[in-house]
Amino acid sequence: MLSRRNLDLAALVAALAGSRFVFRSRYLYDLDSVNFALALRRFDPSVHQPHPPGYFLYVWMGRLLNLVFHDANLSLVLLSIGASCGAGIVIYRMALAWFGLAEARFAALVFLFSPLAWFHGTVALTYSVEAFFSALTGYLCWRMVEGSAGSAWAAGFVLGLSAGVRPSSLVLLAPLFLFSLRKAPKGAKSAAAALLLTIAAWFPAMLAASGGWRRYFDALLSLWRVVPSRTTVFNSSPANSIARALTILLIALLFAGVSALAPLAAVGRSCAGDPGKKSFTLFWTAPALCFFTFVYLKFVNSGYLLLLAAPFCL
Repeated sequence: MLSRRNLDLAALVAALAGSRFVFRSRYLYDLDSVNFALALRRFDPSVHQPHPPGYFLYVWMGRLLNLVFHDANLSLVLLSIGASCGAGIVIYRMALAWFGLAEARFAALVFLFSPLAWFHGTVALTYSVEAFFSALTGYLCWRMVEGSAGSAWAAGFVLGLSAGVRPSSLVLLAPLFLFSLRKAPKGAKSAAAALLLTIAAWFPAMLAASGGWRRYFDALLSLWRVVPSRTTVFNSSPANSIARALTILLIALLFAGVSALAPLAAVGRSCAGDPGKKSFTLFWTAPALCFFTFVYLKFVNSGYLLLLAAPFCL
Protein backbone atom coordinates (compact mmCIF):
# COMPACT_ATOMS: atom_id res chain seq x y z
CA MET A 1 0.00 0.00 0.00
CA LEU A 2 2.85 2.37 0.86
CA SER A 3 4.60 1.78 -2.46
CA ARG A 4 1.29 2.29 -4.28
CA ARG A 5 0.83 5.67 -2.59
CA ASN A 6 4.39 6.72 -3.38
CA LEU A 7 3.85 5.69 -7.00
CA ASP A 8 0.63 7.74 -7.09
CA LEU A 9 2.42 10.81 -5.73
CA ALA A 10 5.35 10.43 -8.13
CA ALA A 11 2.97 10.16 -11.09
CA LEU A 12 0.93 13.12 -9.83
CA VAL A 13 3.97 15.37 -9.43
CA ALA A 14 5.30 14.37 -12.85
CA ALA A 15 1.91 15.07 -14.46
CA LEU A 16 1.48 18.41 -12.69
CA ALA A 17 5.01 19.61 -13.40
CA GLY A 18 4.99 18.38 -17.01
CA SER A 19 1.56 19.74 -17.94
CA ARG A 20 2.25 23.14 -16.42
CA PHE A 21 5.78 23.45 -17.78
CA VAL A 22 4.85 22.54 -21.35
CA PHE A 23 2.11 25.17 -21.42
CA ARG A 24 3.99 27.79 -19.34
CA SER A 25 3.64 31.41 -20.34
CA ARG A 26 6.70 32.81 -22.13
CA TYR A 27 5.79 36.41 -21.31
CA LEU A 28 4.54 38.26 -18.27
CA TYR A 29 0.80 37.63 -18.21
CA ASP A 30 -0.74 40.91 -17.02
CA LEU A 31 -0.06 44.16 -15.17
CA ASP A 32 0.29 42.41 -11.81
CA SER A 33 2.85 40.03 -13.33
CA VAL A 34 4.81 43.00 -14.64
CA ASN A 35 4.77 44.64 -11.21
CA PHE A 36 5.92 41.42 -9.55
CA ALA A 37 8.79 41.21 -12.03
CA LEU A 38 9.76 44.81 -11.30
CA ALA A 39 9.65 44.05 -7.57
CA LEU A 40 12.35 41.42 -8.03
CA ARG A 41 14.68 44.36 -8.67
CA ARG A 42 13.14 46.97 -6.36
CA PHE A 43 10.46 46.31 -3.76
CA ASP A 44 8.23 49.37 -3.27
CA PRO A 45 4.46 48.95 -2.82
CA SER A 46 3.97 52.73 -2.90
CA VAL A 47 4.68 52.63 -6.66
CA HIS A 48 3.00 49.22 -7.08
CA GLN A 49 6.19 47.16 -7.27
CA PRO A 50 4.16 45.14 -6.46
CA HIS A 51 0.78 46.63 -5.58
CA PRO A 52 -0.14 46.78 -1.87
CA PRO A 53 -0.16 44.85 0.41
CA GLY A 54 3.19 43.87 -1.07
CA TYR A 55 3.36 40.02 -1.13
CA PHE A 56 6.78 40.25 0.48
CA LEU A 57 7.69 36.56 0.80
CA TYR A 58 6.39 35.79 -2.69
CA VAL A 59 8.73 38.43 -4.09
CA TRP A 60 11.66 37.04 -2.12
CA MET A 61 11.00 33.50 -3.30
CA GLY A 62 10.97 34.88 -6.84
CA ARG A 63 14.25 36.67 -6.18
CA LEU A 64 15.93 33.47 -5.01
CA LEU A 65 14.85 31.63 -8.16
CA ASN A 66 15.89 34.59 -10.29
CA LEU A 67 19.44 34.28 -8.95
CA VAL A 68 19.56 30.94 -10.78
CA PHE A 69 17.50 31.58 -13.92
CA HIS A 70 18.05 35.31 -14.55
CA ASP A 71 14.56 35.57 -16.04
CA ALA A 72 11.83 37.19 -13.93
CA ASN A 73 8.91 35.60 -15.77
CA LEU A 74 10.44 32.11 -15.79
CA SER A 75 11.34 32.37 -12.10
CA LEU A 76 7.81 33.32 -11.07
CA VAL A 77 6.25 30.72 -13.38
CA LEU A 78 8.47 27.99 -11.89
CA LEU A 79 7.29 29.14 -8.48
CA SER A 80 3.69 28.62 -9.63
CA ILE A 81 4.56 25.17 -11.02
CA GLY A 82 6.30 24.10 -7.81
CA ALA A 83 3.37 25.34 -5.72
CA SER A 84 0.95 23.41 -7.96
CA CYS A 85 2.90 20.22 -7.31
CA GLY A 86 2.86 20.90 -3.58
CA ALA A 87 -0.88 21.60 -3.56
CA GLY A 88 -1.56 18.38 -5.47
CA ILE A 89 0.43 16.33 -2.95
CA VAL A 90 -1.41 17.86 0.02
CA ILE A 91 -4.83 17.37 -1.61
CA TYR A 92 -3.99 13.69 -2.26
CA ARG A 93 -2.77 13.10 1.28
CA MET A 94 -5.73 14.83 2.91
CA ALA A 95 -8.29 13.00 0.75
CA LEU A 96 -6.50 9.76 1.61
CA ALA A 97 -6.76 10.54 5.32
CA TRP A 98 -10.41 11.58 5.08
CA PHE A 99 -11.82 9.02 2.68
CA GLY A 100 -9.54 6.44 1.09
CA LEU A 101 -7.25 5.61 -1.81
CA ALA A 102 -9.80 5.84 -4.63
CA GLU A 103 -11.08 9.18 -3.38
CA ALA A 104 -7.52 10.50 -3.00
CA ARG A 105 -6.79 9.65 -6.62
CA PHE A 106 -10.00 11.29 -7.79
CA ALA A 107 -9.38 14.47 -5.80
CA ALA A 108 -5.85 14.67 -7.21
CA LEU A 109 -7.16 14.20 -10.76
CA VAL A 110 -9.71 16.98 -10.25
CA PHE A 111 -6.86 19.32 -9.32
CA LEU A 112 -4.58 18.05 -12.10
CA PHE A 113 -7.13 18.64 -14.86
CA SER A 114 -8.83 21.71 -13.39
CA PRO A 115 -8.77 24.42 -16.09
CA LEU A 116 -8.46 27.10 -13.41
CA ALA A 117 -5.67 25.42 -11.46
CA TRP A 118 -3.87 24.50 -14.69
CA PHE A 119 -3.97 28.04 -16.05
CA HIS A 120 -2.70 29.68 -12.86
CA GLY A 121 0.04 27.08 -12.63
CA THR A 122 1.49 28.45 -15.87
CA VAL A 123 1.59 32.21 -15.20
CA ALA A 124 3.54 34.63 -13.00
CA LEU A 125 0.90 35.27 -10.34
CA THR A 126 0.49 34.45 -6.64
CA TYR A 127 -2.66 32.33 -6.73
CA SER A 128 -1.13 28.86 -7.12
CA VAL A 129 1.25 29.62 -4.27
CA GLU A 130 -1.69 30.71 -2.14
CA ALA A 131 -3.51 27.48 -3.05
CA PHE A 132 -0.56 25.46 -1.77
CA PHE A 133 -0.33 27.35 1.52
CA SER A 134 -4.10 27.14 2.06
CA ALA A 135 -4.04 23.39 1.42
CA LEU A 136 -1.07 22.84 3.73
CA THR A 137 -2.58 25.03 6.47
CA GLY A 138 -5.83 23.06 6.24
CA TYR A 139 -4.01 19.73 6.36
CA LEU A 140 -1.93 20.72 9.39
CA CYS A 141 -4.96 22.17 11.17
CA TRP A 142 -6.82 18.88 10.65
CA ARG A 143 -3.88 16.91 12.02
CA MET A 144 -3.87 19.26 14.99
CA VAL A 145 -7.57 18.56 15.56
CA GLU A 146 -6.80 14.83 15.34
CA GLY A 147 -4.25 15.19 18.14
CA SER A 148 -0.90 15.44 16.32
CA ALA A 149 1.46 17.19 18.76
CA GLY A 150 3.86 18.53 16.14
CA SER A 151 1.20 19.86 13.80
CA ALA A 152 0.12 22.73 16.08
CA TRP A 153 3.27 24.83 15.78
CA ALA A 154 3.65 23.76 12.13
CA ALA A 155 0.16 25.09 11.34
CA GLY A 156 1.01 28.45 12.93
CA PHE A 157 4.31 28.59 11.06
CA VAL A 158 2.74 27.81 7.68
CA LEU A 159 -0.10 30.31 8.21
CA GLY A 160 2.52 32.95 9.06
CA LEU A 161 4.35 32.20 5.81
CA SER A 162 1.06 32.29 3.91
CA ALA A 163 0.42 35.79 5.26
CA GLY A 164 3.75 36.87 3.78
CA VAL A 165 2.82 35.47 0.36
CA ARG A 166 -0.73 36.90 0.28
CA PRO A 167 -1.67 38.85 3.44
CA SER A 168 -5.37 38.27 2.77
CA SER A 169 -4.75 34.58 3.54
CA LEU A 170 -4.24 35.44 7.19
CA VAL A 171 -7.71 37.00 7.40
CA LEU A 172 -9.50 34.30 5.39
CA LEU A 173 -7.82 31.30 7.03
CA ALA A 174 -7.78 32.67 10.60
CA PRO A 175 -11.27 31.28 11.42
CA LEU A 176 -10.11 27.77 10.46
CA PHE A 177 -6.96 28.22 12.55
CA LEU A 178 -8.93 29.43 15.57
CA PHE A 179 -11.48 26.63 15.17
CA SER A 180 -8.65 24.10 15.18
CA LEU A 181 -7.08 25.68 18.27
CA ARG A 182 -10.41 25.40 20.06
CA LYS A 183 -10.63 21.72 19.13
CA ALA A 184 -7.02 21.10 20.20
CA PRO A 185 -6.35 23.40 23.19
CA LYS A 186 -3.14 21.56 24.17
CA GLY A 187 -1.33 22.90 21.12
CA ALA A 188 -2.89 26.38 21.18
CA LYS A 189 0.05 28.16 22.81
CA SER A 190 2.70 26.69 20.52
CA ALA A 191 0.56 27.32 17.42
CA ALA A 192 -0.15 30.95 18.35
CA ALA A 193 3.51 31.55 19.24
CA ALA A 194 4.68 30.05 15.95
CA LEU A 195 2.26 32.27 14.01
CA LEU A 196 3.31 35.47 15.79
CA LEU A 197 7.04 34.70 15.59
CA THR A 198 6.83 33.86 11.89
CA ILE A 199 5.03 37.11 11.08
CA ALA A 200 7.49 39.03 13.27
CA ALA A 201 10.35 37.52 11.24
CA TRP A 202 9.25 39.09 7.94
CA PHE A 203 6.83 41.95 8.68
CA PRO A 204 9.38 44.50 10.03
CA ALA A 205 11.69 43.69 7.12
CA MET A 206 8.82 44.38 4.70
CA LEU A 207 8.11 47.74 6.35
CA ALA A 208 11.78 48.68 6.13
CA ALA A 209 11.95 47.68 2.46
CA SER A 210 8.79 49.72 1.82
CA GLY A 211 10.35 52.91 3.19
CA GLY A 212 8.78 52.76 6.64
CA TRP A 213 5.41 51.92 8.17
CA ARG A 214 3.79 55.24 7.23
CA ARG A 215 4.64 54.94 3.53
CA TYR A 216 3.51 51.30 3.46
CA PHE A 217 0.15 51.85 5.16
CA ASP A 218 -0.54 55.05 3.20
CA ALA A 219 -0.18 53.05 -0.02
CA LEU A 220 -2.35 50.24 1.34
CA LEU A 221 -5.09 52.61 2.49
CA SER A 222 -4.99 54.49 -0.81
CA LEU A 223 -5.54 51.32 -2.81
CA TRP A 224 -8.35 50.21 -0.49
CA ARG A 225 -10.16 53.51 -0.95
CA VAL A 226 -9.80 53.48 -4.73
CA VAL A 227 -10.83 49.87 -5.44
CA PRO A 228 -12.26 47.41 -2.87
CA SER A 229 -14.05 49.79 -0.49
CA ARG A 230 -16.37 51.17 -3.17
CA THR A 231 -18.26 47.98 -3.95
CA THR A 232 -18.86 46.33 -0.57
CA VAL A 233 -22.34 45.31 0.52
CA PHE A 234 -22.34 48.29 2.91
CA ASN A 235 -21.97 51.05 0.33
CA SER A 236 -23.16 49.66 -3.01
CA SER A 237 -26.18 48.04 -4.59
CA PRO A 238 -27.12 44.49 -3.46
CA ALA A 239 -26.88 43.63 -7.15
CA ASN A 240 -23.08 43.71 -6.78
CA SER A 241 -23.18 40.98 -4.14
CA ILE A 242 -25.60 38.92 -6.20
CA ALA A 243 -23.33 39.26 -9.23
CA ARG A 244 -20.32 38.22 -7.15
CA ALA A 245 -22.18 35.17 -5.83
CA LEU A 246 -23.05 34.09 -9.36
CA THR A 247 -19.45 34.71 -10.44
CA ILE A 248 -18.19 32.50 -7.60
CA LEU A 249 -20.52 29.72 -8.77
CA LEU A 250 -19.25 30.03 -12.34
CA ILE A 251 -15.63 30.05 -11.16
CA ALA A 252 -16.30 26.90 -9.12
CA LEU A 253 -17.64 25.24 -12.25
CA LEU A 254 -14.58 26.45 -14.15
CA PHE A 255 -12.35 25.00 -11.44
CA ALA A 256 -13.99 21.59 -11.46
CA GLY A 257 -14.54 21.24 -15.21
CA VAL A 258 -16.68 18.23 -16.15
CA SER A 259 -16.22 16.78 -12.66
CA ALA A 260 -18.62 19.49 -11.48
CA LEU A 261 -21.34 17.09 -12.63
CA ALA A 262 -20.21 14.42 -10.15
CA PRO A 263 -22.34 15.68 -7.21
CA LEU A 264 -25.46 15.08 -9.30
CA ALA A 265 -24.87 11.36 -8.77
CA ALA A 266 -25.52 11.86 -5.05
CA VAL A 267 -28.97 13.39 -5.51
CA GLY A 268 -31.53 11.39 -3.56
CA ARG A 269 -28.94 9.45 -1.61
CA SER A 270 -28.31 9.62 2.13
CA CYS A 271 -25.07 11.57 2.57
CA ALA A 272 -24.86 12.13 6.33
CA GLY A 273 -21.08 12.32 6.28
CA ASP A 274 -18.81 13.12 9.23
CA PRO A 275 -20.03 16.13 11.29
CA GLY A 276 -16.45 16.91 12.32
CA LYS A 277 -15.27 17.09 8.72
CA LYS A 278 -18.33 19.12 7.74
CA SER A 279 -17.67 21.70 10.47
CA PHE A 280 -13.99 21.83 9.55
CA THR A 281 -14.80 22.38 5.87
CA LEU A 282 -17.30 25.09 6.75
CA PHE A 283 -14.71 27.07 8.70
CA TRP A 284 -12.26 26.55 5.82
CA THR A 285 -14.56 27.83 3.07
CA ALA A 286 -17.24 30.11 4.54
CA PRO A 287 -15.02 33.11 5.47
CA ALA A 288 -13.58 33.39 1.96
CA LEU A 289 -16.93 32.84 0.27
CA CYS A 290 -18.54 35.53 2.43
CA PHE A 291 -15.68 37.96 1.79
CA PHE A 292 -15.73 37.43 -1.96
CA THR A 293 -19.53 37.74 -2.03
CA PHE A 294 -20.11 40.71 0.24
CA VAL A 295 -16.83 42.66 0.24
CA TYR A 296 -14.65 42.28 -2.84
CA LEU A 297 -14.12 40.09 -5.87
CA LYS A 298 -12.51 41.25 -9.08
CA PHE A 299 -14.80 39.83 -11.75
CA VAL A 300 -12.07 39.31 -14.34
CA ASN A 301 -9.77 37.50 -11.92
CA SER A 302 -10.80 33.93 -11.13
CA GLY A 303 -7.58 33.18 -9.25
CA TYR A 304 -8.97 34.39 -5.93
CA LEU A 305 -10.96 31.17 -5.60
CA LEU A 306 -7.82 29.02 -5.67
CA LEU A 307 -7.58 29.72 -1.95
CA LEU A 308 -10.36 27.13 -1.76
CA ALA A 309 -8.84 24.65 -4.22
CA ALA A 310 -8.18 21.98 -1.60
CA PRO A 311 -11.63 21.95 0.02
CA PHE A 312 -13.24 22.10 -3.44
CA CYS A 313 -11.35 18.95 -4.45
CA LEU A 314 -12.16 17.24 -1.17
